[in-house]
Amino acid sequence: MTKEKEFMESVVEINLPGEEKIKLQEELVEEISKILPNSEVGAIGAVAVPIVGRNEIDIMVISNDILGNTEILAQNGYKKGPVENRISYLKVYRDGIEVGIQVIPVGHKMVDVHRQIIAKLRDDENLRKKYEQFKLSLTDLASAEYKRKKSEWIKENLLNIGLTRLASFPLFRGGKEG
Repeated sequence: MTKEKEFMESVVEINLPGEEKIKLQEELVEEISKILPNSEVGAIGAVAVPIVGRNEIDIMVISNDILGNTEILAQNGYKKGPVENRISYLKVYRDGIEVGIQVIPVGHKMVDVHRQIIAKLRDDENLRKKYEQFKLSLTDLASAEYKRKKSEWIKENLLNIGLTRLASFPLFRGGKEG
């Protein structure tokens, strides 16, 4: 069984990000920024807020050269995944933590969506607590089901705060987001 299939069938455990995971995310952003000096690199997902989530770190690379940057990252140990909706997905495991990279074109609407979600969760304590309670209720689901339910929650709840473009866009390839 592949790691990806194993992961999608594995049971989700929700936890606080913790200082070690936050530090690792900062190190990865710095590392990728050095590998891709002409791209903007930033943290997204649960650790970026920070709030509870799976044992993962998510990073967004805003790029003028999606395929070229994907190849450079692959040459540096990141495993290439699919390219969907002009977004290239890569993955690596560090210290037992899944690291998901999204290489997104400059001007792509998902750049703003990611930024707006993070900003809203950082700024709205009630929404952040509601989201954390929801995520905690997903403990012990299979990863695929966790991602599906989380993506639905984000669409339903963030639509109410003005992120209307989420309604028609496949949010996070299979619900991908911290």
